Amino acid sequence: MTMTSHKQKISAAFCAIALSFTSFAESELDSTSEKPELTAPAWFVEVPSVPTKFDWLLVHKGELLGGDIIAMYDERVEFDSDEVGIHKVKMKDIKELRTKDIMLLRFLDGTIIEGHIVIDEENVYLMELPSVTYPRENILSISPSEKSGESLWTGELSAGLNFKSGNTESFDYYIAGDVRYLITSGRFNVTYRGVYEEVREEVNGTSVTTEDNHRFTAKYDYYYSKKMYFTLPSYDLILDEFRNIDHQTSLGVAVGYEVIDIKGMDLEVYAGPSVQYTRFVNVEVGEDDKVYSPVIAFGLDFEYDITSDIEFFLVYDGKVVNRESGSFIQRIETGFDIELIDDFDLELITVIDNTIDPIADEDGNQPEATDVVFTVGIEYEF
Repeated sequence: MTMTSHKQKISAAFCAIALSFTSFAESELDSTSEKPELTAPAWFVEVPSVPTKFDWLLVHKGELLGGDIIAMYDERVEFDSDEVGIHKVKMKDIKELRTKDIMLLRFLDGTIIEGHIVIDEENVYLMELPSVTYPRENILSISPSEKSGESLWTGELSAGLNFKSGNTESFDYYIAGDVRYLITSGRFNVTYRGVYEEVREEVNGTSVTTEDNHRFTAKYDYYYSKKMYFTLPSYDLILDEFRNIDHQTSLGVAVGYEVIDIKGMDLEVYAGPSVQYTRFVNVEVGEDDKVYSPVIAFGLDFEYDITSDIEFFLVYDGKVVNRESGSFIQRIETGFDIELIDDFDLELITVIDNTIDPIADEDGNQPEATDVVFTVGIEYEF
C-alpha cells in the first residue's frame, strides 16, 4: 500500500467523523430549540372607546397612559397621572388622544371647537360630531371647558425652611408660587418668589434681618402660532430693601419665540419694551428717590430633561434702563427639579440678582452689585 493511499484513508476517516459529529450536533440543536407553547391570562384592564374615568393618551412607542389632560400649549400636552405625577408630552410623540371631559380646542385659523375630543395620527374630531374632521397639524391649543366642571386653574407651590441654633440662631424661608389660568387663546400666569433670613446673636439677644426680598409677576401670553406668542401685557413688582428698593414696578409687552424644540430640550426667547418706576428706600442728598425709566427687556427660558425624573432649568431676565435706575438689571433662576412621589418634587434653586450701577443710600453706601441665594425646597404640583 502506498503512502498516498494511507493518507487518503486517514482523510476519509476524519471526514466521516466530522459528518457524524455535525449530524449529532444538529439533532441536539433541533431538540433543544423547540420552544414550549406560552400561555398567560388575559389583561384585566379594559380601555373603553368612550372614556369615562380617565383621559387616555397613546404614544408612538406603544405606551398607553391614563390620567387627566390639563392643557396643551406650545406643542406640549400637560398630563397628570396619580402614579407618575405631572408630565409634559410633545404632540409629535402622541399617536392618539381621547378626553373624558368637554375640552376647548383652538386651531391656527382661530376656529374653536368644544366637546369630547379624539385625536388620531391625522385628524381631530368631537365624539358628538364624529363625521366632521379637522386636520391635526392645525391644532394650536387645548384647554379645559367650563362645561366640564373641572378647574381652569393649575400651578405649583414650593417652600423651603432652614433653622440653625448654637452660638448664633438663624432662620430663613423660601416661598414660591406659580399659578396659571387656562383659556384657548393663551395663559394668564401669576408668580411669586419670596426669601427671608434672620440671624440672632445668643450673647446679646439681638436679631438682624439679612435677607428680605419679594417678587410678584403677572402676565398674559397670547399664542399666535405654534412657535410664536405675545405677552400682552406683563407686570412686575419687586420689594428688596437690601438693594435699596422700597418698591419697583414695571409694565410692558413682549414677543416670544421657541428656538429649540427637540426631545428633552426646549428653549424660548423673548424681547419687548416696557416702562419702570422705582422708589428707593433712601438716596444721597440731592438725588431723587422716585425714578421713571424706559426699558428694553429680554430673556430666555431653557429646560433640559437629564433623565425622566430630573430636569435642569435656567430662566434669565435682563433689563436695559437709565443710569438713575441702575443702567442694567438682570436676574437668573437656575437649578434642578427632581421628581419624588406623585405630585411632589425636590427643588434645588440658585437665584442671582445683579444691578450694574446700584443706587447708593443717604450715607453714600452702595449696595453690592450681585446677590446670590441658594434654596432647597419641596414643590407641589396641582
